[in-house]
Amino acid sequence: MKVVPRVDWWKPPGAAAYDEVVAAPPPGGVTVTGRVTVDSSPHLRSVLLQLLRRGAEPVVVIDLSEVSYLDMSGLATLLEALKAARRHSVTLRVLGMTGQSRMLAEIAELDRIFQTEGSEVEFR
Repeated sequence: MKVVPRVDWWKPPGAAAYDEVVAAPPPGGVTVTGRVTVDSSPHLRSVLLQLLRRGAEPVVVIDLSEVSYLDMSGLATLLEALKAARRHSVTLRVLGMTGQSRMLAEIAELDRIFQTEGSEVEFR
C-alpha cells in the first residue's frame, strides 16, 4: 500500500466532540481520527457511502489507526459500508483497529462478517 498525503475532507466547528474524516487521494480510502460516536458516525457514513458509490476503485481502505473510541453506531456504520461495497462490487479493507475498537469488533466477530463478504478487517 502506498502512503499518500492526506487531504482535509471535513472538520466541524468545535471538532473536539466529533471525529475528523480525512479522504486520501486515489487509490481511494479514508483515514478516521478521534472518536466515532452516535454524534459523528452519520458524517462518517455519508463520506463512506459517497466514496463507495463512485465505484472508481476496486478496493476502498478505511484506516482506523487514529481512532481513540468506537461505539456501536460506528460499528453499524462499518457494516453498512460493507453492504454498500458489496452492492458496488468493491472490496472494503478496514485497517488499524486497536484497543477498545478492536475489542468491540472482535466481540461482534466483525472480521468473520467481512471475510464472508470478500472484504477484510486487519487488527493490530
